[in-house]
Amino acid sequence: DHHILGSSSGSSSAKNNQRSTSSLNLWILFHSIFSERLADQNMLFKSAALAAAIALSGSTTDAFGVGRTQLSSTFVHQSASRRISTSSFSVVHTRPAGDTTSIAIRPNSQRAASLNMLLDSNSGIEELEEMAKETDKLTATAQKSPGLFKAGGMASVPAAAALGFAITPAGPAVSAAVAAAGAVGGFIGKSKLDSATEAAARPALAQAVAECGVDSPDLPSRVAAVKSEYNVDDEDFADMCAAVYKRYLTGVVKNPIAKTGEVKELKQLRAGLGMDNLSTGAAHADAAREFYRQTCLFTPEEELEDPDHPDRMSIDKFLFLSERAFRQAGETEEAFKYEMTRVAKAFKVDMEEALERVAEVAEPFYRRALGSTRAKLETGAVSSEMLVRARTSLGIDERTAYDMHVTTFNDEIKELLGKDAEMELDPATLKFPDNAMARLEKLKEVFGLSDTDADYEIQLEATELFQATALKTMEDTINGIIEPKKTWEDLAQRQNELCLKDEQMKTLFASMVMQSLGKLFEETITFANVNNEAAVYDKLLDTLGAAEKCKLVLNESGWNDFDDFNAKFFDPWSGDSACGFISPDKRLNLFKIFLVRAARKSESGKELTDENYTKVMEVKEMLGISDSDCNEEIRKSFGPELMKALRTAVDEITSDDCTEELVKNMKEVVNKVIKDYKLSEDLVREYAGPLYVKACNIVSQSTPGGVPNKERMESLDSLRDLLKLTEEDTFPAHLEVFGEVYKQSVQETMGPTGIIRPEFRGPLEDLQGRLGVSKEAAKDLFLEAVKERFTPMVEFLVLELERSMLSKQQLSQKRGVDYGEDLFQTGKAADGQLGISSETNLMTDIMNVIDFYTENAVSEEVEVGKEEIEKKVMEGDEEKTVKEEVPVMETVYPITALETGAVEGELAELLFRQFVVGAFTAQGPNAARYEASKDTFGGIIGLTKEKQDEISGNIGETVYDNYIQNSMSTKGQLDQQDMMFLANIQGKLGLNEEQGEKMLLASQKKVLSQEADSILDTEGAQPELVKTFREKCNSMGMEMEKDVGISKQRLVRMFEMEITPQLNRGEITINNANLLTEVQESLGLTEEEAEKVFENIVDKRAKVYIGQIKGEILRGREDNCADAIKKIVSLAQFVDGELGLEVEEATAYKIFNLYEAVDFSDEEKEDVEANKDLLKVAIGLAAAPVEA
Repeated sequence: DHHILGSSSGSSSAKNNQRSTSSLNLWILFHSIFSERLADQNMLFKSAALAAAIALSGSTTDAFGVGRTQLSSTFVHQSASRRISTSSFSVVHTRPAGDTTSIAIRPNSQRAASLNMLLDSNSGIEELEEMAKETDKLTATAQKSPGLFKAGGMASVPAAAALGFAITPAGPAVSAAVAAAGAVGGFIGKSKLDSATEAAARPALAQAVAECGVDSPDLPSRVAAVKSEYNVDDEDFADMCAAVYKRYLTGVVKNPIAKTGEVKELKQLRAGLGMDNLSTGAAHADAAREFYRQTCLFTPEEELEDPDHPDRMSIDKFLFLSERAFRQAGETEEAFKYEMTRVAKAFKVDMEEALERVAEVAEPFYRRALGSTRAKLETGAVSSEMLVRARTSLGIDERTAYDMHVTTFNDEIKELLGKDAEMELDPATLKFPDNAMARLEKLKEVFGLSDTDADYEIQLEATELFQATALKTMEDTINGIIEPKKTWEDLAQRQNELCLKDEQMKTLFASMVMQSLGKLFEETITFANVNNEAAVYDKLLDTLGAAEKCKLVLNESGWNDFDDFNAKFFDPWSGDSACGFISPDKRLNLFKIFLVRAARKSESGKELTDENYTKVMEVKEMLGISDSDCNEEIRKSFGPELMKALRTAVDEITSDDCTEELVKNMKEVVNKVIKDYKLSEDLVREYAGPLYVKACNIVSQSTPGGVPNKERMESLDSLRDLLKLTEEDTFPAHLEVFGEVYKQSVQETMGPTGIIRPEFRGPLEDLQGRLGVSKEAAKDLFLEAVKERFTPMVEFLVLELERSMLSKQQLSQKRGVDYGEDLFQTGKAADGQLGISSETNLMTDIMNVIDFYTENAVSEEVEVGKEEIEKKVMEGDEEKTVKEEVPVMETVYPITALETGAVEGELAELLFRQFVVGAFTAQGPNAARYEASKDTFGGIIGLTKEKQDEISGNIGETVYDNYIQNSMSTKGQLDQQDMMFLANIQGKLGLNEEQGEKMLLASQKKVLSQEADSILDTEGAQPELVKTFREKCNSMGMEMEKDVGISKQRLVRMFEMEITPQLNRGEITINNANLLTEVQESLGLTEEEAEKVFENIVDKRAKVYIGQIKGEILRGREDNCADAIKKIVSLAQFVDGELGLEVEEATAYKIFNLYEAVDFSDEEKEDVEANKDLLKVAIGLAAAPVEA
């Protein structure tokens, strides 16, 4: 169906032209409609004939419901519209009859504004009423007889044809051809009738809803009645319900003003129409797209960005109603996002912006609810539960609702304080009325506000009013106009008027103190910026006075929160403190100005009186100056005066004419400067250090040899006392000046041998005390002297070591020096009996180094821990064992060869090795001395105890290996004499019993392993050697794999080498298989491993023998097969005949016949028969017996 827009004319020619035009339009219309319908029914119809027939009747167009209809638009309400002529509008879109989709009408510019004004009169019900009127003539006929039309649609083709004749209008102008055409029209009218019936049901449904109302309980039954009356199937009826819902929704949003009742109406309509969530979501999305399209026809998109534009308000309302519909339908979060996104997309906004617009629509409703709550608060008609229901209905989230509660609560506070009055009032006169707090408490409970938020809002609004009077009151107090007690009374009264709590009051009072003191600091900074130091000094004094007044007011309050006033208000690193805004360098500059001016304020102008010093310290605390910065400023300002006095004292006391009276007078001068400027002794000591060093240098330069006499040292003691230094304080200076003198004296006492004789030790100690050098420093100087003497001695040892190991050419190449022939021996390699060698001269040189170290007592014993020991004590006549804790001492070597760099790591180890070897091989009186010095020499070199033990162990292993190898190669194994010799070696090398056993075992393993390699790696290894080696290991108690280290693969080979010959010789039979067990256990193989190896041997030998037999038979030498067949029988006994041999049947019988021909008269008959059975199994003539 199409709505055709045309114009009327009064002349007949115009009417004829109109009829001709109508006929043409009908031809086009029916050609498209009926061709499509008849094609679906596989019917052939000539549209040209039908068009010709229809053209004969002018009323035919009305009969099919395609005549002219009045133009209507769902965008403009019918009651507000006029009949629109083509001069005002042009049709840009057409739609089928019964479709609720709006016709897009493009208005002239003069009518655009007036059309938007017509929107206010639209509503959902009115829109449905308009929908009910949108019918054509055929649809109206179907509405009168819905059953007849539906029956016609359901009937057969002849019935449809009859109905076509029935609906063809009669008249004199109608001919038989027209009747025939009507019949043909009826013949193809089935689909047309169905469509008309369904199109009639849609306005009928809209009419039913409009008449019944969406809130009527009868609505579901009325809707069901329409479905039944028009006999519409479920799917089509669901589409009709969706169309009605969309039309109602469109009508609702045309009015841009949102109403809370509309949410409920849509919910009721949805329930009455029986729509599910899917159809509801689709309806909203479709309606949104159409509504936005229609809106944009008249309103540019850029104007829709204005939130106050009526069309923008309608869109926001649409979003709000959609959000409510989806939420109330119980959609899942995923489903909600999907549906809401579809609607938002239709309006070209994203999900986030859509929800923001929804909130903007919903919040005014909730705001009015909150305003109503305030108005009805005292009636008891409102509660927090009511607000919960309201925001749930509107979709206000908890956070937004809470913020709105706070805002409304704030509005109530303003109203109670009178701050919302239109006329301007004096803030000092505003206060809460009586019972205001009770009302606010009720409102807080209803709104569900926390105490913290409620108190904050009260404080927020009251702070301004409190400060209006409090700041002026504090200013008068600081200026001395009001006493602190009266100040606190006024402030407490204002606190009660504004219902401020003590905690809030404390915050406000702290803020006022900050502002009052901060203002004074700002003025001080201003004067400092123009270098007005006098004004800076006065302003800082004023600030001190203001702080004292503030403290007095706080004392009246009775609060103890501000007991530490400076920490609260003068914290320089807090932005909330009075001086927090002043940069550190400016604060320090203010303090410096005050410090210097305070000294100038004295009578002499050169001292800090006690009163002024107290003020300086108060200003220090007030400006947040640290102790270190304070002392630094004092040092900078008054330090030069002190330094001047101290320098004079040093020069006078270190002169040749120093007397006790001079020292006394100089002390008085220095002490006066310290007292006048309140200087600390730390500052005196700071200056004293360099001055005392200067004094020591003066004394050293004025004495022969740099060693001061007694009088000079006494003058230094007097100066030390004046400078307030302890004896320990002067040690560094004495070390710097006199340390080299002491070190030189130590070197002189060493003499050519480097050893200090006992008679020189006492004078050295006296010299240390006389020079004022500490014992620790003297020891360090002594060690430096030792190190200088020790280093070349070690370097000489290294040279001697290299001479004993390197040729002349190698040593010359390494050191880059030609040493000549006379320095070297023959270059003969080490050839000691045990494979090691030593050099006698090197041992002597090493002992010289050890004597130098020990005689000079360079090493020392230090306590490294405690240990508990048991000892015997006598208690009366009874001996008892008691436990005692004793210190654990360890020898420490402060100077080592490695530490001095005289020797490198590898050479150090080699040097120690040579010494150990020399001690081991030495004979005569030096042997014991060498043995006792091994640990000492290791420590002197710088080797750890672990490294020393490792080197000694390596030497022991070499000795053990060589000796055991020689003994076992000659005697086969070690005897008692060998063991005694090894025990002697163990003692000489300093090895314990456990280490000796480990080395013995390791050496034996090494020798046996080498012997095993020699036996097994030789081609054609003899089984007798294998057996002998095995028995040797067993006799020594050595396990082949674990102790000797022979791999499992080699053990298997040894088993094969020893067993195979015996098996070939027939020495191993089924009757003496215990030989296998003996070899298996001796080699350390498991039964399974030995059994597997033996089976392989048996299989291999059997294959060899069967090959020999086949060869002899092939050559016709059957007589030679007997021995081989007997060996196969012998092997078959081990495996029950299952040798896995492959023998042809003819050959097998020959073999068996040959065996039967053998003479077995000397054997038992049963054994012979059993062997025959085994042979049959072995050569495949019989199956192996099955075990039970």
